[in-house]
Amino acid sequence: MLTPEPSLSGRRRLLTQASLLPLAALAASLTAGCAKPPDYKAEPDKARAVLESVLNAWKEGRTAVDLQKQSPPVYVADERWLKGAELTSFTIHASRPFGPSTRFEVTLEGPAPLGTKNVVYMVSTQPAISVALGD
Repeated sequence: MLTPEPSLSGRRRLLTQASLLPLAALAASLTAGCAKPPDYKAEPDKARAVLESVLNAWKEGRTAVDLQKQSPPVYVADERWLKGAELTSFTIHASRPFGPSTRFEVTLEGPAPLGTKNVVYMVSTQPAISVALGD
């Protein structure tokens, strides 16, 4: 017995359904990549330890590049240090969480051109460890 051929509208329906499957798979894969990024939290105690370590390295004459080479790497953004200013002492004052970072008020002391400066550092411990001079 012969089976009847699908009508033209039936063929279109099959074609449409078949062509939608790859599009649906593509849409599903694209939306999977749009997931919410990780929710990083400030870690004040860890951030303070990182900042102390970074400032002690500066005081000891090490460079920011030295800290990037250690494991885990620490990324530092402070123009004074990068331009070769010498640090002789520092005092870490108040701190407060600021989004995924911790803000620290710090007094830096050294010979000119550094002198005595009150600055703010932003310290992040995740996803990478970084210390940046704030505003």
